[in-house]
Formats: sequence, structure tokens, C-alpha cells
Amino acid sequence: MELGQLIKSLAGRDKGKHYLVVGFEGRRVLLSDGQFRPVNRPKRKNVKHLQPYRCISPEIQAEAQNNALRDTTIRNVLNSLLAAGNGQKNKENGS
Repeated sequence: MELGQLIKSLAGRDKGKHYLVVGFEGRRVLLSDGQFRPVNRPKRKNVKHLQPYRCISPEIQAEAQNNALRDTTIRNVLNSLLAAGNGQKNKENGS
């Protein structure tokens, strides 16, 4: 897993929700969606309860390295990645 990677929660109260990786804490990954889980209060999840996607945002990586990560950036990137993924699914289904 990498900073800025799109993740889906597979277990827990937040099952099915999408997040972006904003950090690491030992064996756990720090996740944020920019709204319910802001950067200053990230969700800590065990790696085995997550489904990683190949989508990685270089914008999030750059901001995380500069300690300038903002919730608005996370929301925008997350929404654009999810919209792009839904567009691909619709094309595969013939819609």
C-alpha cells in the first residue's frame, strides 16, 4: 500500500466505504475521506480488512510529503477516482 492509494473497507462499521491512504502507523493504515474522517482524525484500519485498488494519486503523495494535506483535496481526488471507476464499470456492462 502507498500514500494516496484508493482503498475500500471490507469489515467493520464502515464496510463498503472508500478512503485514501494518508499515512501508516505500525501494522495499521491511516485512512481519510475528507468529510467524515478528516486528515486530523484519520481512520486506523488493519491491512487485512482493506481492499486496495491500483489507483494512486500523485497529488495526495506530494501534499502528504509536504505536510500540506487538506480535506478538500482528499474529497476532490476521492470523488474523481470513484467517478472514473463508475464510468469504467458502466462501459463494461454495455451501458
